[in-house]
Amino acid sequence: MGVFACDSLQLESTYRDMPETKKKFPMFGFEIDVAEVPIVKTDERLNTYVLEDGSVLRVKSVATSVLRIEGQYLPDGSPIYIVMATPVTSVESSLLKKEKSEPENKGKIN
Repeated sequence: MGVFACDSLQLESTYRDMPETKKKFPMFGFEIDVAEVPIVKTDERLNTYVLEDGSVLRVKSVATSVLRIEGQYLPDGSPIYIVMATPVTSVESSLLKKEKSEPENKGKIN
């Protein structure tokens, strides 16, 4: 889970008409008022990491839910958002890759 603020995006009017869901969200021992804001467009980019062992990982964070904290703003006036996200990771290449072995019962008759 991450908490961040961002400038408002200029979205088409059809996106602004999407319904928000008001709810309570537990945070730091309190229940806070939030609005679940529907995600209408994504641009999920991959980050590439080269590790010391020679492996290359590709990672992206996929937002599953976005909540706006009601009535709370940063000093510059930006609303505060809570983003629920799931990391997606793939191993692009690795020197440690295990060779595929044949199944133990291949060629055996039961």
